[in-house]
Amino acid sequence: MKKVWIVNQYSVTPEYPASTRHYELAKYLAKRHTITLWGSNFIHHNKTYRFSKWTLIKKEVLEGFRFLWIGAISYKDNGVLRFINMFLFAICFFVAGLFQRERPDVLIGSSPPLFTAFSAMLLAKVRKAVFILEVRDLWPDSLIDIAGGRHKLLIRLLRWMEQVLYREADKIIVLTEGIGDRIQQKGISQDKLFFLANGIDIETVTLPSDPSHDRQKMRESLGISNEDFVCMYAGAHGPANDLVQLIYAMEMLKKEQRIKIVLMGEGIEKPKLQQITKEKGLGESVLFLSAVSKSNVHKYLNCADAFLICLKDVPLFEGALPNKLFDYLLHEKLIITTVRGELHNFLQRFNLGVYGNIKETGEHYLPEVIRKLAYGRFPVSNISGKDIVSKQFSRENQADTLAAMMEELIKNGR
Repeated sequence: MKKVWIVNQYSVTPEYPASTRHYELAKYLAKRHTITLWGSNFIHHNKTYRFSKWTLIKKEVLEGFRFLWIGAISYKDNGVLRFINMFLFAICFFVAGLFQRERPDVLIGSSPPLFTAFSAMLLAKVRKAVFILEVRDLWPDSLIDIAGGRHKLLIRLLRWMEQVLYREADKIIVLTEGIGDRIQQKGISQDKLFFLANGIDIETVTLPSDPSHDRQKMRESLGISNEDFVCMYAGAHGPANDLVQLIYAMEMLKKEQRIKIVLMGEGIEKPKLQQITKEKGLGESVLFLSAVSKSNVHKYLNCADAFLICLKDVPLFEGALPNKLFDYLLHEKLIITTVRGELHNFLQRFNLGVYGNIKETGEHYLPEVIRKLAYGRFPVSNISGKDIVSKQFSRENQADTLAAMMEELIKNGR
């Protein structure tokens, strides 16, 4: 058995409302290797500490692997404190990794943030480990696309770090074909890339045993009637998600009282979205829910008649396949997206949803699709989401694929 370290500052356990990609991979990899997962004691998604805020490092043994939580400072938004938080986490991880008794055979550094991945690369060199870079999102490209070209010195630093990481990595894991294409455009060989998409741990998903009964009970608790048509979004409420377009769509459907949009999650844009909803008098049509844990999310998704995925319309997101997609698929309801590119093509290939980008189809297209769906005037074929997820996006199968790749790297001396 080889010793594998995985570091992602935002790694969490399933009780948090966030992606559990690395927790699930670690759980299954632990059947073949000795796994250590590293994450931050300050949980980004709900801005709380898992342990005392004075904790420097804390070990938990969970489902066959070690989870090491590193101390970190708190922050509230995307300001200076968050930048300091990222930088300090990278330093603390490097120092803690130096003094661990065991030497890793493989070190996987996940980005963003780039600081964590860069620290992992340096530590891999010192500890003489195979270094695998995972790119969940392209930094600094996404920062530029979303926030513009401010902070030019920081962008130059991140661009340099990005190029060094690509060059020094023994393998680069990409989550989507779009990310892989962008990295190749930066001069990296396709042979260096390894595709490992987002997915879902089917073993831990508990779907309602009596969907109709559970759906009715949950709807009643939310103040939604059985006659209402519900479009649901579950995920972050940040600048990248561009959820305001859903509120504008509902403004055009204001007279359709049985049509509701439910936005479930947290993020820095949420107060602004709630204020716009209030100003437009849409309090009865747009319902905001707090984020729920990964283990509870399916109780809420069961209430939906259709699902929503939207992102800011920038070139980078043409290569996105958000993790929420796979949770949605298990409920086999139509998915409505405004995201062009890879997500649109995926939904079209498997006949899973409807695409409507405002720039291409006009601002009236999205509300019109929702209206037609609500009144049964939109053709919807059988959606085989469960079958697609189990065959192509099972976390257990992905862990086996990742293990085989790591073993091959070690066998060949990288």
